[in-house]
Amino acid sequence: MTSHPVPRNGSGEAGNVPEGDNLAEVDDEDDDGPQSPNVKRPSYGDKFAFSQIGGLLEVKIQRLLKRQSFISAEPSFDLIFIQQQTCYSPDIVFNRRIIDHIVKCGIAHLFLRMWQSLSSVEYLLPDNIQALRNLRLVLSIVWNCTDKSPQLCESLVRGAAVHSMLSELAGAQLSLSNLGDKNRAYLVKAYLGILHNIVHLCPDSRGIFRSAQAVGILQQYLDQPPSLVRTKAFLILSYIISEEENDLINATDENVAYIIDILRDALKNENHFSELYAFWASEIVCGLNRLAANDSNKLKLVRLGAVPLYVTLLRSTDLEEQSLAADGLWILSFHRENKLLMKHEPGCLEALQFAAANSTHEGITRAVRGALWVIQSVSEQHNLLAAGGSLPAAAEDPNAAHVMISYHWGVQKSMILVKQRLRAEGYKVWMDIDNMSGSTLEAMALAIERAAVVLVCMSQGYKSSPGCRTEAEYTYRLRKDVIPLVLQRGFAPDGWLGVIVGSKLNFDLSVPDTFDQELDRLVAEIGPRGKLGSMRDEAVVGGPLQFSLHQGASSTSEG
Repeated sequence: MTSHPVPRNGSGEAGNVPEGDNLAEVDDEDDDGPQSPNVKRPSYGDKFAFSQIGGLLEVKIQRLLKRQSFISAEPSFDLIFIQQQTCYSPDIVFNRRIIDHIVKCGIAHLFLRMWQSLSSVEYLLPDNIQALRNLRLVLSIVWNCTDKSPQLCESLVRGAAVHSMLSELAGAQLSLSNLGDKNRAYLVKAYLGILHNIVHLCPDSRGIFRSAQAVGILQQYLDQPPSLVRTKAFLILSYIISEEENDLINATDENVAYIIDILRDALKNENHFSELYAFWASEIVCGLNRLAANDSNKLKLVRLGAVPLYVTLLRSTDLEEQSLAADGLWILSFHRENKLLMKHEPGCLEALQFAAANSTHEGITRAVRGALWVIQSVSEQHNLLAAGGSLPAAAEDPNAAHVMISYHWGVQKSMILVKQRLRAEGYKVWMDIDNMSGSTLEAMALAIERAAVVLVCMSQGYKSSPGCRTEAEYTYRLRKDVIPLVLQRGFAPDGWLGVIVGSKLNFDLSVPDTFDQELDRLVAEIGPRGKLGSMRDEAVVGGPLQFSLHQGASSTSEG
């Protein structure tokens, strides 16, 4: 049970600002980087209709695509025009339309063509300064565009750009000892900025980053003084590290405290942008939420003062900030000690309760009610299920035990096929897309209580989702039979998910060629459990826990 993430507000360029550059003049050789929201840029949207600018962009990109070489000054004029269109604009809708058009015109192909062309040139040598200028321009364009375009990020992943950029970062010419050179420093910032956008907007790219040895390459930047380089490296790592690697990288509080300080600084300003660190609050919270997926980080974040900052964002008028804060508080609430700390944090429960009662955004309501569900003790939750959501009446016996599918929305298509096969085999199947009514959280709880067996559909998305974790932990608490399914190729559960599935036999549905055979094995493993006409399986001795809440609840599966 999920909603898709709230889209970013289009202001992410500020997180890409290279420190020390003169941001006001794009024609200056040292300034082709992404822009601060407080820098006035040429506003072509005020002078030309979208169709006119779009036509110019298409002509210039197509002309560049016909070129064989990019080492002269000639391509720069077209690149400068394109770069200017990607810079921050207060007209967010217009800015997004322009970037979508640039992507549609083939900027990914142009970037890869230029990369191939310039890789044959020693562009850091003084004699090749124009080649470097062109590289910086195209990097700036892609840096800004990947901030808003998942489509571009996916194209770059398919084009092996992740491996190429990480290889550049690992090379001798961009080593830490060379970062005193502003051109080399800019290249490092740009590569890290683009990589951060890719891993943020393409969650499935985690395996590609890891296969390219990103963890080892990026760790070198964590010992740097506070800077864009250090922050971007840390945020990328928050998306890709394993539980074991996290324990090494975050063995002390220093890195986590540094990121929280950036958020604290951003919230001092009315627009929630940190001029000191050049990051928006929303960018930092995305990274903190990823860090919080690791249980050892949850307590660090709360002890270091993250909760009052999240409460401030939950009270914001910006939907993106509210959504990120609600998700973050839900994630943090899974640590046992945090439950008590959050209860006693001034204003925390009140903010959650207010949002649960008043928000009209489904995702925010789900998250804040989920946080309240997790924070409250069993003794505080004993009455609501009777008054909350319920499972709908069905043609079959509504009290019959069923097979419940617990999954993340990213694998929904595959799980619909599983549901159809199980129903064809005579099973009663509960799946949120056709079995929800009333409050989604209470409906989920009742679905688990009535389950003969729960299929836990494992993927990185499932493990990272607070909704899926709420669902899985309630399943575990009720001692329900669990059958783990692998829905992401190569995924191995660790952390809290590893504890829940333990050493149970799993079924790999991530490989299309063996999908049907694995389904046959799954049907045999389920056996009579949840089959219509069979005796109901009472999986919980003494009946289900009365696990609900008075102050509001939320959908817990992000399936």
